[in-house]
Amino acid sequence: MRLLLFALWALPLCSLVPTTRAASDVAVSWVRNQDFTYNPSLVEHGDKYVSALKRTTFRKVGRKTFWINHLYMCVGQRDDLHSLRCNAFNPWSEPYLECEFGSNVRNGKTDVTGLGDVKVWAWPGKGVYAIFGRKPERTPGSGQYCNTKVVYDQWIAQVRPEPGAGPWRLQQPLRLHLSGGGYTYPDEPAVVMEKNWMPWVHRGKDGIEMLHVTHMVNPHRVLEVSPSGACTVRHETQGTKELFARFAEHPVHGGPPVIRVEAARSGDGQPYYLGVMHHIEWLTRMSGTKERKIKLYRHFAYKFQPEPPFAVTAVSDELRLTFYSNRQHPTKAYIAYVSGFYMADNGTVYMSYGAGDREARVMVLPLAELEASFTGRIEFLQHEGVPTA
Repeated sequence: MRLLLFALWALPLCSLVPTTRAASDVAVSWVRNQDFTYNPSLVEHGDKYVSALKRTTFRKVGRKTFWINHLYMCVGQRDDLHSLRCNAFNPWSEPYLECEFGSNVRNGKTDVTGLGDVKVWAWPGKGVYAIFGRKPERTPGSGQYCNTKVVYDQWIAQVRPEPGAGPWRLQQPLRLHLSGGGYTYPDEPAVVMEKNWMPWVHRGKDGIEMLHVTHMVNPHRVLEVSPSGACTVRHETQGTKELFARFAEHPVHGGPPVIRVEAARSGDGQPYYLGVMHHIEWLTRMSGTKERKIKLYRHFAYKFQPEPPFAVTAVSDELRLTFYSNRQHPTKAYIAYVSGFYMADNGTVYMSYGAGDREARVMVLPLAELEASFTGRIEFLQHEGVPTA
């Protein structure tokens, strides 16, 4: 299969760097004539913004409901968050025939097609890449159903290459897969939804850059990725009990790509890596005479060491995101998901996220303001209608 390199590569580059801006949080709508696009992932590349986002529709086939993901890649003039325009994103030039969930997955009631959340990230000197999830292809001669344990794979694709990409100038989507031991999938459940792999680049003392992904936040499991797609567990550190005490009842999950903060930009003059994690709480609400379960997402920034073993060193207070308010969809009232995380050369941070699975938003703030949220208390916000944590 041949990767159709997205046309963004042809756009001109520019070395201009914008001045640091005051904090803002705005809703954006980039896909014309389509409502409910969400989970954007925004980066800068040259004088352009590049972002991905998604839309989900539903189709009933017999007794099964399919969640159909529609993905878009978007580009626009930097410093104008409303200028982006989008095209459908499908990096395969030939049909990709996904296997279908059997009755052993979700009782055969729901299925999903298309790419999972697409997150873009910039690798200076090599270009802009996308990381996303996808179900396995059908095995030749095995029929339409997935006949073994289903691993919802992570893939990367290059959407805007640069001349220095070397072996990472991908000519087709690259499937990431665990290799070499260090972690194995459990026997249950029947499907492993690999998601929230968080890519980042580390330059070693020898000057060689290596692609890493954070596979899990706690324990902090770091994979090293080779150009073949093979991922090896290189480091795994357990967060301290004090640092993760607030999350004992709610396991934390990863999210967007990781950014590196150099010493010259850091508030204390020390370099570090910076990521965003979240956890989910289940709330109970009455709808007529029935109880309904509602998800509440809480997001936090976290720091980890700039050198191996990359242990987590600090967690921020809860990030103040904007939820999507819609009385017609009360189950979405507390859903938010940070899918994009990027820092410009001047210290401006772009945190792009979906609200209520219906709205795309971008929070823009100075790094110093985000650093100020590391108070050491790991405070939770009080959300309207939610009991105090």
